[in-house]
Amino acid sequence: MPGQMPPPRYRIVERNRRLVVIDNWAIVQPTAIEQSPITRPDRQISAPTPPAKLQKIAFDGRTSFTTHRLFDARGPRTIILDPGSASAINGVKIGGAVAAFALVVLAFVSPVLLLPLVVLLQRRVREQIRSAITAWLDRAALNSA
Repeated sequence: MPGQMPPPRYRIVERNRRLVVIDNWAIVQPTAIEQSPITRPDRQISAPTPPAKLQKIAFDGRTSFTTHRLFDARGPRTIILDPGSASAINGVKIGGAVAAFALVVLAFVSPVLLLPLVVLLQRRVREQIRSAITAWLDRAALNSA
């Protein structure tokens, strides 16, 4: 009959308590129904997150530390640190976090007080700071070797 509608292109079926859309015009027909396990977002196991500290590699307290070109002129490199140097670097990390928080608070309270930090953006000052950090990292690497 000319007035009859053609069959629909898509068909919706329920499989494993899920709605699945099937394309009737698809060239390749699936041969078997894929069995997918029911995943519930509240029961998914996520991958363990790495700790935000230096990685312990030996029982005597030595740790490895990977530097970055931003603060190390010889970076990136991996340095094996003794326990004293590792605790010093952890202290620097905590101090950096506190300083960043203080800068954010200062930016909200009085942004004019941030103008003296423009001195740190100059090339010579940055190079002096980087060379001092590189020298300290070299001493730490020699002490722990």
